[in-house]
Amino acid sequence: MSKGVLKMRDGFDWKRVAWGAPDSPQRALCSYCHGGIGEDDVPLMMWGDDGSMMQLCEPCIQQWVEGVVIK
Repeated sequence: MSKGVLKMRDGFDWKRVAWGAPDSPQRALCSYCHGGIGEDDVPLMMWGDDGSMMQLCEPCIQQWVEGVVIK
């Protein structure tokens, strides 16, 4: 299976990302800016090898994501 790696713009700080525990429910907040994610919004979601999950809201996607590299 291929894995995608996010290519982030300069200034993005991975240390600010709030990763959810593998067994925790999905939150309605962005993992970076902690802004709300609406019911009709589609966040960008990424899982770690340990099952932890992060999600980015549309404004953070626009501001920080430069692209995706498939490995």
